[in-house]
Amino acid sequence: PLVVGNVVALALGSTALAYLLYFRLIATIGPARALTVTFLIPLFGVLWGYLFLGEPLAANTLVGCALILGGTWIAARAPAAPLTQAGRDEGSA
Repeated sequence: PLVVGNVVALALGSTALAYLLYFRLIATIGPARALTVTFLIPLFGVLWGYLFLGEPLAANTLVGCALILGGTWIAARAPAAPLTQAGRDEGSA
């Protein structure tokens, strides 16, 4: 009984809530930008391991976290203006 209750609480409390928030995020900012949230999953895994399990943070782990944050920032920022091809006339065939 206790195990079943824990599984139900986990399913409703975290998984269902996470999906609801994620789909809300997709509706708000669009699917391409919302996908970048999934890039942060390893970073939060490291953070929770450090906070709740007392796992050590090595220098290479911190470098990896910085790379994840930088890559996520690059992927999430607004797209640049479209590039044009130089030397082509718009009226030519």
